[in-house]
Amino acid sequence: MTDSAATLIAAVIAASVAGLGLVWSIVSFLMMRRSQRAAEARQEWARRYQQALAQALSADAREAAAGLVLIATLSQADWATDEDRATAASVLSSLSPAPGAPAAEVRATVLGGIRNRDVASELEHASSGPKSRFEVYLDGVGAYRWRLTTAGGEVLAVSGSHSSEGAALQALELARRELGGG
Repeated sequence: MTDSAATLIAAVIAASVAGLGLVWSIVSFLMMRRSQRAAEARQEWARRYQQALAQALSADAREAAAGLVLIATLSQADWATDEDRATAASVLSSLSPAPGAPAAEVRATVLGGIRNRDVASELEHASSGPKSRFEVYLDGVGAYRWRLTTAGGEVLAVSGSHSSEGAALQALELARRELGGG
């Protein structure tokens, strides 16, 4: 083998390795970008879901109805997990026990979307109906608050003011956990 043939072979091998490196870099970039877009879409879904939940817990009937529609729609989205659907079903079971009530219908739709049938079956048999209800509302001075009311409408607790609906909802979820699901 001549020196020029060996040089040519070395150059071809080097170019092949560089080409493979370039291809790998492009594939890695595309995979990372896809993962990043999926994470961004999931975050946006979570933000919308949080807003829908706050609406569903609103004392305003029209806003609560809109929140239920949004929860039903978002629960069917590609980014919703079984855990998300189970959480929604649990929250919806505390809103209305009556079959045919909007919250009960949305709950049935959400349960139907849970892929793990054991989880769905467990949630279907869980007791439903409001023993008490958390609501997020906008007070007279423009601050968001949550309140806990009985099924009969008696106010049991009212939160302090919060600057946003999301902050009120986070405080509500903390109170719900501390009270054992309220």
